[in-house]
Amino acid sequence: MIRSKLAFAGIATTLSLAGTAAHASLVFLGTADLQGTGIGAVNTVLTMQSPGNETDESGSVGLNSSGTQVTDGDVLTGTSQTQVRSFSSVGITSASNLRLVFNAQEPGPVGGPANSITLSELELDVFTPAGSRIFGSGHFTPHAFNATLTGVGSAGQVFGLDAAQAAQLQAAAGTGLGSDLIGLEAEADNATGGPETFFVTSAAGLPGLAGPPVGAVPEPGSLALLASGLLFAGGVIRRRSRR
Repeated sequence: MIRSKLAFAGIATTLSLAGTAAHASLVFLGTADLQGTGIGAVNTVLTMQSPGNETDESGSVGLNSSGTQVTDGDVLTGTSQTQVRSFSSVGITSASNLRLVFNAQEPGPVGGPANSITLSELELDVFTPAGSRIFGSGHFTPHAFNATLTGVGSAGQVFGLDAAQAAQLQAAAGTGLGSDLIGLEAEADNATGGPETFFVTSAAGLPGLAGPPVGAVPEPGSLALLASGLLFAGGVIRRRSRR
């Protein structure tokens, strides 16, 4: 009886640890093959390109404490390339409907597939018009894309806030998101082409990827912990049943 209780306690503890583990706040939802989404055609927030022969790039756009737009890193500037966007201007009425699309331009050999790229950091920042930062998305799990869609405007890899972060942003905005502004911080590795763009849109504009806010996704370490806990519990139960 004691061993049975220990076994089930082990299962409960393992499930609890897996459920509370760190997870990606901006979660990858899938690939959208959208045409005509190049610079200037959509609500581009951030455009960056690796300098010279370097293979990594990073950039950010946001507001300073005076409400003035500031950029940093390997950023291509210009109102159609890098610009904070208000929720009302992009038609996003709730945090759960926000979608961020990553369009990588990594040309491969002539006639062959486009090259890979790894998105190693991605953080969504939200500011009031006066420059107060009211929200920053949490831990991001890097994503490696083995092949990218060729050409600027072929779009992209779609991300959305998980359920907890969407609720946090909605609460931080108070009565509404309308005039609040979207900023972004990003870093990519194995970047040999460019430019890479990020644009924001409503979930309604992405058929097939407009589902409800996603929940927490256990990291690989959490899944391994869950598996080992279940194996241990199963072994205890089997040994007891043989007696």
